[in-house]
Amino acid sequence: MANISGLIIGIIFGIILKKSRFCLTGKVRDIYLERNSYNMVLIMAIISTEGLIYQLLGRAGLIMIPANLPPFSLLSVALGSFIFGFGAVMMNGCITSTLVKCGDGRIIGWLSVAVFLAVGYFFSAGGGTGITDGLRGIGTAADNIPIRRTWLSIALWGVIVIISYFLMYRHKKKHKPKFKIPGRYTGWRHIVCEKIMSPETAAISIGTVLGITFFVSEGIGRHYGFSVAVPLLSWVYAITDPIYITGGCNPFDKVFGWGSLLVLGIVIGVFITTLIQEEFSIVVPPKKVLLKSVIGSILMAIGSVWGLGCLISNGFVGTAQLSLKSWYAFLFIILGIWTATKIFLIGINKK
Repeated sequence: MANISGLIIGIIFGIILKKSRFCLTGKVRDIYLERNSYNMVLIMAIISTEGLIYQLLGRAGLIMIPANLPPFSLLSVALGSFIFGFGAVMMNGCITSTLVKCGDGRIIGWLSVAVFLAVGYFFSAGGGTGITDGLRGIGTAADNIPIRRTWLSIALWGVIVIISYFLMYRHKKKHKPKFKIPGRYTGWRHIVCEKIMSPETAAISIGTVLGITFFVSEGIGRHYGFSVAVPLLSWVYAITDPIYITGGCNPFDKVFGWGSLLVLGIVIGVFITTLIQEEFSIVVPPKKVLLKSVIGSILMAIGSVWGLGCLISNGFVGTAQLSLKSWYAFLFIILGIWTATKIFLIGINKK
């Protein structure tokens, strides 16, 4: 029954993503594609909100902040993270966005999950584990940022929270719409069925949920934050019961449990929201989009295994924990996203 809290967190997170139309990959992509520097503020608001909650929980003794984080391969994490970011653009969203697509009825979401599971299993527990382990043994580095367990980390995140919240307030006030499109409903029905959550509210909500996740999962002995890639693979691990699963990622999520229900909850949360908003429909993608999405899913699966995490676990969770590996991975995920944006969006549009 303790694992049910993972399902609840997932449902809440899915509702937030659907109500806000907030795409993590899209926010990173549009910094380059649309020269939208404001997205950097939204990203830092998420990370700093979560980071401040994480540090305060740790200082209060409610969660454990580990003294040491495991070393990582400079080559494997860089290569995997770049590949993941590149694939996320081809898929038009990271693996978290893929779960959103599953919840609102898009066939491409379920197909991408199937491809992700097959390829991810091959490189983490199947015939490709030799390649994965070989890469992870090249150029290892210590994962250590000195201020991670000091009061300076609280001060750092506190200052960034204040600055990012101020910039969001000023931006929202400056860009307040001059008129509103009338809806079909009023009152609470309008809020539940029609109203879109603002990017600022979404950023704060996402950061808060990611931060609270540390406390909730700590209650069942899981000393880790929000994650998607490995918990998703845990569904396959539970069925196949592999003899060996390559190391490096959260061992708690390699068995069916809290994380498994978390990813299921995201799909359910999106599905509930889509039904309430009367937006659910089965959508079959064109063949061209289908092929591109399959390739993107393959790249994301390989990238998440080699990069020791996906966009959310490295870019928005590990960074809040002041993990050097995650900041390093996030940099290469961004480079992967921007490179694919240059090729598939900017380059094609110019032609």
